[in-house]
Amino acid sequence: MAHVDRDNYTVRVYSEPKNGRYQQSPSYPWGTGVVLPAPVDITLDTEELKEYAD
Repeated sequence: MAHVDRDNYTVRVYSEPKNGRYQQSPSYPWGTGVVLPAPVDITLDTEELKEYAD
């Protein structure tokens, strides 16, 4: 699961669920490539999110 934070200009990726909690939740600044782990297994280009910054 990924969450776009428009206030902090970041994308947080939640992964490795275990016992109802995510074990990993790294945050990345807009404009970087964000790797979404399996089963999605793609790199999300967040460069275009910069256009929505206030």
